[in-house]
Amino acid sequence: MNMKTYADYHIHSEYSRNKHGKGTLEDITKRAVELGLEEIAVSDHGLKHFMFGIRTKNVKKAREEINELNKKYPQIKILQGIEANLTSMDGHSDINEVITKNCDIVLLGFHYGVTFRTIKDAFVLLVLNYFAKYSDKLRKKMIEINTKALEEVMHKYDIDVLTHPGDKIFVDIERIAKAAEETNTILEINDSHGHLNIEEIKKVSKYNVKFIIGSDAHSVENIGNCDNSIERAVKAGLDFKRIINIK
Repeated sequence: MNMKTYADYHIHSEYSRNKHGKGTLEDITKRAVELGLEEIAVSDHGLKHFMFGIRTKNVKKAREEINELNKKYPQIKILQGIEANLTSMDGHSDINEVITKNCDIVLLGFHYGVTFRTIKDAFVLLVLNYFAKYSDKLRKKMIEINTKALEEVMHKYDIDVLTHPGDKIFVDIERIAKAAEETNTILEINDSHGHLNIEEIKKVSKYNVKFIIGSDAHSVENIGNCDNSIERAVKAGLDFKRIINIK
């Protein structure tokens, strides 16, 4: 099966702090053009990620750069994105007016290294999720908490893509898919993190949801690298018409 991504919506740039992303916006654009991609989104980590998050002033700066790059490279469409963060158990995120005003596409995922809304949110979503790996009883409790938090965030915010669902924390993936269906949120098959995995794809494909393949590239060399994700989708028997960035 000869399948190819024509767009990559999950690319990190040097605006992800502490050298988490390696390329300039123009480096990324040039590489995408070399690969023959038709569309990309540079989706740096959200504002409340204290380790790697883009700074507020750089959201606006990146917007200006992307506007100029779209003029300079008319053969490709460059979107400004964000990979926002879940920041509370009751479904808050770091999506704010600066993000909604400047970004063309909003991605969101669960990440560590985030400034959570309260100490309790941090304790539950970080500490208890860690210990849930070693306790069946706690894991069951955390599946409910984590799933509800992601359901709530999809209903509270206009999120285009939920990134690497099932990664880092335990969730009920079918409930996530149902919420995605209700909110028209696209689910990502992430090449770097391994989620959605094959079994997860099989489960969520029962719901009326769309998918994207995302490289989650943090270096220019990895832009468009999606072979692992495509292989998982093939093995899961996913109808490729449901993947919006595949030809």
